[in-house]
Amino acid sequence: MKVFVLSGSSSIGQAAIRVLLDAGHEVCATYRSGVPEGLDRATWVRADVRSTDDLDALAGPAEGTDVLLLLPGLSLGLKLESYDDDRISDVVDVNFSGQFRAIQRIAPVLADGSQIIVLGSQAGQRGSNDPLYGATKGAMHALAKSLAKSLTPRTRVNVVAPGMVTGTAMHDGTPPAVLDMHINTTPTGHLISAADLAHVLLDIMQPHWAQLNGACIDLNGGMYVR
Repeated sequence: MKVFVLSGSSSIGQAAIRVLLDAGHEVCATYRSGVPEGLDRATWVRADVRSTDDLDALAGPAEGTDVLLLLPGLSLGLKLESYDDDRISDVVDVNFSGQFRAIQRIAPVLADGSQIIVLGSQAGQRGSNDPLYGATKGAMHALAKSLAKSLTPRTRVNVVAPGMVTGTAMHDGTPPAVLDMHINTTPTGHLISAADLAHVLLDIMQPHWAQLNGACIDLNGGMYVR
């Protein structure tokens, strides 16, 4: 299986690539500022999702991909009044429009029977104190539903929406009191790790999930039930 990972240098991206490589799969991944150490078995392509030139160059490396894994995410943790035009553009480009453009370029070269997996967020389901982060994640959830209709039967599209993920920049930048609140209000009593999330992503790439399309898998320990 060939997997193309957009934003492979992120903490979740690195965890996913490690799991995929250990399972014997071929991985091509993008990085923005540096290739992570210890993952040289993957093929790396420099790409910033905010750059149309970078995105234009992805169709070649992505040709014949079985799974496109979309992992970009940017949260500035700002209130409505704190966003200026540059910050708005950055968040929208990373969380939505850049990924939309990437799909435009890569979807036509995906293999028959392929899948696109979007890394969503509980913020995209229930909203967020950072309104633009919640809105853009919600936009990706909605886009996935529409693509699940328009790209099938050749390509299925699904979302995996975790809550707080340990070992990520967002987790590390969250005040301890807020982390304690997340843990204490999660019925399972713990948060998901990037490594465990990576194993979930690997599992839904397998043939026994072939009927999964247009779905959103919530990984929040029962904190938010719908």
